[in-house]
Amino acid sequence: MFTNRLFEHMDRLFGPSGFDRPAPLPSARAYPPLSMWEDESALYVEAEAPGLKAEDIGVSVADGDRLTISAERPAPPNEGGAWLYQECGYGAFSRTITLPVAVNPDAVEAKYEAGVLTVTLRKAAAAAPRRIAVKAEVPALVAA
Repeated sequence: MFTNRLFEHMDRLFGPSGFDRPAPLPSARAYPPLSMWEDESALYVEAEAPGLKAEDIGVSVADGDRLTISAERPAPPNEGGAWLYQECGYGAFSRTITLPVAVNPDAVEAKYEAGVLTVTLRKAAAAAPRRIAVKAEVPALVAA
């Protein structure tokens, strides 16, 4: 399993030819942290974003292949006190990722539960191959 994942990462990094421009690696500070997986019909994105209200989270899809998640996490009141630790992030954030396939922007669902945002993005219908009938022309007989 480790070997397969290693080769998948190498393929993504260097591309199929080995000379393509490397794909950007995810930033260690990207927020919110995301996981993405797919099945035959949809992509699923899960984002850890604790301390928010569902109505304060923005989810949008642009150009059929860019997902943006945005919100603002207000800092707790600190009236007259001094911070001893402040490891939690506060303030506005926006994160945009490019999706690996086109999705139908009218078929996107998002739910927020226990600090985790789950976005379901239905894949765009691919153009089905169309069979073209080939007609045979019968040559006309020429009178001798």
